[in-house]
Amino acid sequence: MQTTLTPNAERLSAALKALRLTHDHDGKPDDKKDLAAKCLRVVLAQLFEEGVPQDELQPLIDLQAELMQKPQELMQKPQETGAPAGRERRRGTGPSETLLARASAVIDLLVKAGYDEGEAAQIIMRRLIASGVPAPAKGGDARGWKRLLEWRADLVYGLASEEGKAEYKGFTRELERIPAGERVQRVLEDKMWDGRHKPRGA
Repeated sequence: MQTTLTPNAERLSAALKALRLTHDHDGKPDDKKDLAAKCLRVVLAQLFEEGVPQDELQPLIDLQAELMQKPQELMQKPQETGAPAGRERRRGTGPSETLLARASAVIDLLVKAGYDEGEAAQIIMRRLIASGVPAPAKGGDARGWKRLLEWRADLVYGLASEEGKAEYKGFTRELERIPAGERVQRVLEDKMWDGRHKPRGA
């Protein structure tokens, strides 16, 4: 006898099935761990959408963060964790939480202006690379702009760091102070998303 699922459960089931079918099985020891982290991300997103409070989901959020960590990140020395953006790029660990938060705010701005989400992410990723900033180190997709969207999704669902959340809120307020008709052009031409070149509040 076939069980009838609710619409939300059907959507969740389809998303989990798609993850399993599209996941690249490369035989590495952390392959199952990576898939589990992605599945947990999907489940958390659904629970957030249905209104489950973040504090009740915190154990799952913490588990998802642990699953996403790579062995070399767990072995980092404390002083390396807060390395400045320039040092991060030299070590190949990807852009800072601050820069990713600002980039996510600009993607939101472009989406509101009518850009497709993927197109907006590609635009920002190209500008990041042109400025010498690599794609986010974490993420299950080979495409940098997809990993940027994964980080943004973590931010939306409350999985980003407190530093990232605070920077996103602050930079979003900065963008809102720009006249609506000038925001997109100003942000892209002046590289406002790149906090390395502008002091906060400039």
